[in-house]
Amino acid sequence: MNRQDTLLLAKRHSIRRDVASPDFFEGAVMGNGALGLVVCTRPDAVLLHFGHNSIWDIRIEEGHRDKVGTFREIWGRILEEKDTFPSQPWYKEYREAMLSSYAKHAYPRPFPASSVYLFFDRKEYEVLGHELDLSDGLLTVTFEAADKRKVFLRALVSMEEDRVLCETVDEAGAPVPLFYRMRIVPNPPEYGLPDAEPLSDGFRQLLPANGYEGTVRPGADKGFSLLYRLNGSAGKEGLDTRLEGMTDLDFMITEGFFDQVEKAGVRPARSFEDVHRRNAAIWAEYWEKSGVRLGDEFLEHLWYTNSYFLRCVLSKTSRCPGLFGNWMCRGVGTAWHGDYHMNYNTQQPFWGLMGANRAELHFPYLGMVESLMPISEAWARDFYELDGAYFPHSVFPVPMTVNPYPLPGLGWELCETPWTVQSLWWHYTYTGDKNLLREHVYPPIRAAAAFLAGYMTREGTDPEGDGKYHIFPSMVPELYDLMPGLTKNRDVAADLTFTKFVFRAVLEAVEILGLEEEEKPLTGRIRAILSAFPDYPTADGRFGKVFLSVKTEDPDQVIYNCPANLMQIFPGEDADCQSADPEVLKIAETSWLHHYNEGGNDIVFYYLIGARLGMLDLEKFKRHVRYCLMPNGIAADRVTLTGGRYDDTMNFDFMSRMGIWVENLSLYAVVDECLLWGHTDTIVLFPNWDLSRPAEFCSLRTKGAFLVDAACAGGTVSYVRVTSERGGEAKLKNPWRQAVDQNGTAYEGEVLTLPLGEGESVTLTERKLE
Repeated sequence: MNRQDTLLLAKRHSIRRDVASPDFFEGAVMGNGALGLVVCTRPDAVLLHFGHNSIWDIRIEEGHRDKVGTFREIWGRILEEKDTFPSQPWYKEYREAMLSSYAKHAYPRPFPASSVYLFFDRKEYEVLGHELDLSDGLLTVTFEAADKRKVFLRALVSMEEDRVLCETVDEAGAPVPLFYRMRIVPNPPEYGLPDAEPLSDGFRQLLPANGYEGTVRPGADKGFSLLYRLNGSAGKEGLDTRLEGMTDLDFMITEGFFDQVEKAGVRPARSFEDVHRRNAAIWAEYWEKSGVRLGDEFLEHLWYTNSYFLRCVLSKTSRCPGLFGNWMCRGVGTAWHGDYHMNYNTQQPFWGLMGANRAELHFPYLGMVESLMPISEAWARDFYELDGAYFPHSVFPVPMTVNPYPLPGLGWELCETPWTVQSLWWHYTYTGDKNLLREHVYPPIRAAAAFLAGYMTREGTDPEGDGKYHIFPSMVPELYDLMPGLTKNRDVAADLTFTKFVFRAVLEAVEILGLEEEEKPLTGRIRAILSAFPDYPTADGRFGKVFLSVKTEDPDQVIYNCPANLMQIFPGEDADCQSADPEVLKIAETSWLHHYNEGGNDIVFYYLIGARLGMLDLEKFKRHVRYCLMPNGIAADRVTLTGGRYDDTMNFDFMSRMGIWVENLSLYAVVDECLLWGHTDTIVLFPNWDLSRPAEFCSLRTKGAFLVDAACAGGTVSYVRVTSERGGEAKLKNPWRQAVDQNGTAYEGEVLTLPLGEGESVTLTERKLE
């Protein structure tokens, strides 16, 4: 398999629907990483729903700022009344105050960038369906004319600018006027926003910052415009336009500070074919990064569709997407402020990028983390009175002066600080970019580690006097609040594993960067903590010994929301079936097999853990994905079990229609983990794949900046090729008794050591023994 094959495979997995698709979740999903587009088809019209990662209602409520106090004050009162504090009036009032700003308004939130309705005569034309070509992002909507001719709407989102082009043609490619009317419908300006300003060629929408009094403030108030061209000429008839004779439509979005948006007019005309040609080249480059060919049509389709969707919502220069990315329409895609939830939702879309050799798409996340440093350092300093940075639970891509969600319990989750910076370390370890490490990766990781070290060594964290450095208080993500008696608020597994991950990253980074002397106070503190670190909580249950999310929970009763008792397997990477001792591995396997989860936050998370344990049932995984798939090809968050937080009458689809859950676009990572393990020092081929089923992949990335190609069939590995980007020694678990490289050199042993220079490759096959 070569990189050119991946383009053909992407095309083969194009998304098709053979019926009109009027619902938002039936429409074709498109984008360029910043601009998002959902194209729906009604029996009488085509609808274009525009969204954008950088278009937000940026107003923010911070009325709780003067009521925050300090952690020392609030925690001191809780300790004094630890058995009764949840029912105390002062505590209820404090919680209400800390939640008040977040709950008061729907903003800040992503702001839908309008919908465009293109009407056609349904007596003359009938929608037959649409096809979305994943290889170049081209959408083709097929119509049947009254005389049985086929007519097509072709649409694309430019990958180079925020622009959508459409053309209507017949089977020979000749222009055909299809639509008779266009209506542009700006998003309703709710919650006191100014109305959209109609223009002859579109509209402008002001999105002011706090304190707006009718005069635009340069460098403060934001906004956007949607302008259009018809048949190459700027629009002249405003938001409701007759389209007789029109066959080419061109929509342009400009976003930013409003004083600059006001100056932006329609851009120079570009031909559909020119933009299509440029798009095809950009998509080809993307698909050549990596690819898979599997003897399982469903899993192969899942890999290509989710890889496509991810590129639609991410680019190297785009803003990090919120919960629902750049796809929205009115209230869809804006729930829960559409913000950054830092206890898995924001991180999960980025989990598979390194392994899939698409590290450039991690830069929006890295940029988001750097943008949060000021508020996170301020919160560590002012609330916790500690050094470093505490990254909040919920944050917005708008100017903030205080943690927007400091609610005791969920808003005090400690794991979110190390979890926020974790993937930055992956970015370095998978690419080996020392400049990136020095300039962008190490500063946030160090800040997180400094805060954690201070938190764990402050007075009062060892009430049991066992000499260990405890994490107290501690909150299980997505499960327990601060509990009466603080019975579930010490040393939760998530806090332990992410803290350990970040501590180890700092120790390694300091050595790589030559900062041993400069960082001796911090590294000494970290080593002391690691030498007396708490164990992961376990208990004996009806199925045997299992990991818990916190020591005091009942292993036979708990129903999780996310796999909080297994995060040390993934993403904590503290143990797996390669590194864990037999006893730990047995506990992890039992825990995974008998893990009860209510669904919604588990479809990627839970199965990635199973893959890391080498025990994933792929057929069960596929059934769960099918259960969650929406008509547009994207998996929704869907409930699977009552008895925990959900009662028997729960609507299992209450999350499904909130928006397009960007977090689930990393489903392809589960497939990658079945084909290759590259997260440790030893590369393992097809760790969770039946070798009798054909499978092949190219250019999957491992730690150490190695790219791996391999194939299997007929019960054995056919070949493996390892390429080193930066030079180094690759270690490979030997899939054969003996191997031979392209030069005839033989290798044997359980683990093969492959010294490679920068840019060098070695190709191994089985050496047949006589």
